[in-house]
Amino acid sequence: MALCADDGRVLLWNPGAEALFGYTADEALGRRWDELVVPPGAAREEQGRRERARDGNVTARAVLRRRQDGTLLHADSALRAVFSSDRRLQGYAICERDVTALTISRDTRLVEERFRDLLESVPDAMVNEIGRIVLFNGQCERLFGFVRAEIVGQPIETLLPARFHAAHVAHRLRFLERPAVRQMGAGLALFGRRRDGAEFPVQISLSPLAVGDVHYVMSAIRDISAEKRFEQALQEKNIELTVANQAKDRFLATMSHELRTPLNAIIGFSGLLLMQRAGELNDEQRRQLAIVRQSGEQLLALIEQLLALAQLQSGAAPPAPEPLDLAALLRVMVPRLAPLAEHAGCMLATALPATAAPIEADRPSVERLVRTLAAQALREGSGAELVLAVRLVDAEVQLALGRGSELDAPPAPCGGARPDGSGLAHELAARLAERAGARLACRRGGPGSALYTLSWPAS
Repeated sequence: MALCADDGRVLLWNPGAEALFGYTADEALGRRWDELVVPPGAAREEQGRRERARDGNVTARAVLRRRQDGTLLHADSALRAVFSSDRRLQGYAICERDVTALTISRDTRLVEERFRDLLESVPDAMVNEIGRIVLFNGQCERLFGFVRAEIVGQPIETLLPARFHAAHVAHRLRFLERPAVRQMGAGLALFGRRRDGAEFPVQISLSPLAVGDVHYVMSAIRDISAEKRFEQALQEKNIELTVANQAKDRFLATMSHELRTPLNAIIGFSGLLLMQRAGELNDEQRRQLAIVRQSGEQLLALIEQLLALAQLQSGAAPPAPEPLDLAALLRVMVPRLAPLAEHAGCMLATALPATAAPIEADRPSVERLVRTLAAQALREGSGAELVLAVRLVDAEVQLALGRGSELDAPPAPCGGARPDGSGLAHELAARLAERAGARLACRRGGPGSALYTLSWPAS
C-alpha cells in the first residue's frame, strides 16, 4: 500500500510496496508516484484515474507497473481519494497486488486458443508486454530443447545467453514504446541459448500484435548456423585467395627479373650482330637474327603486359580523374612515341586540333593506355604510318590510333583471343581504358591493319 499527496508525492510506503516494486521506503518517500512505478506512456491514464477518484469513486483496474530494476509486472490496482472533514482533497490511497502469474496464464490460454494452429508450423514464440513467454510452439521446442510446460511464463531472456540479459530488457522496453515490424538487432550478431547451455546464431523478426487491449510481441526465430558456417568458409577462402594472390605477385616479380635479364641480353647481342661489327653477314644470317630479335622483343612485351595486368588486378591505387586537354597531352607524348614507330619501320603522323580537346580522366592511365595501343598497333599493322588523330564527334572526344587502316573503318569487338597472341594486350588495354574513363573499340580493315578508337565524354 502507498499514500500519495494530491501532487503525487509519496507520503507512505509500506513493506508490501517495498517487496512489490523494489524501492525501500527511504528511496520512495518524497518522490512522485508516476516517476517511480508508472511505465512511460501510461502517465496520462494514471492522471485520468486520479481525476475520477476525486469525484468520490474508487477506481479499480488491471494496470502495468515498473519495478526499480526496469522490469514490468501486471497489477490489480485500487485507487481512492482521501478527503479532510471539510471535503478538501488530501491525497490518494493506492493498494496494488501482483497478478503477473494470473495474467500470463490468461494470455497463454488466449493465445493458444486463437493462434495455436497458425503458429505451430513455424519457429515462433510470443511474449506479452512484460516480456514473459505465453506461446512456445513445437518448432521452438526442437530449436531450443525446452519443453513447452517448463518455459511458458518465463522471461524471454531465458532463451538468450546471460551476457545479453540486461541489454535485452532495455531493448524490449524501447520496442514496446514504439512497436513496429522489424528485425531484431539489425547488423548485430545475435545468439540463442539452448536448454543445455549451447549457443547458436539466430535471426529474429519482431511483430507487434494486439488482441483487444492486450499487446503481444511475436518473434519469428531462425537458426542461421548453416549460413554462418558458409560465411566462415567464404572468409577462409578469401584469405586463401589473398595469400595466393600475394604468392602470384611474388612469382611475377621474380619471373620479371629472371626472364627479362636473359631476354635483354638476347635482344642486345642480336642487335650487335645485326650491326655487323663482328663481321659481314649474309642475307640468310641477317634474316634469322632479325627473327631472333623480333621474337625476343615480342616475348619481352608480353612479360611487361602480364606484369602490368597483374598490377591492375591486384588493386592498384584508384584512378584520380582531372581535367585534361587530350590534344596537348598527345603533343607531349609524340617525342616518346616517335622512336617506337621508327623502330617498327614506319613514321608517326598526327592530326591534332589547334583548339583544346577537353576530357576528364586519370592522366597516368591515359598515357599508359596510349603507349600500350601504339605498341599493339605497330605489331599488328604493316602500313607506312602510325596515325594519331583527335576529333570531336557527337559531344565526344575521340582518339583514333592505328597503322595501315582507314580512320573510318567499321567498328568490331575488341578483346578475346587472337591468332597472333595479342589477346593479353587487348585485356590490358581494356583495363586501362576502364581506369581512364574511356570507351575502347577496335576497327579493323584488311590484313596488316589495326585501328583503335578511344572515346571520352567532352568535358
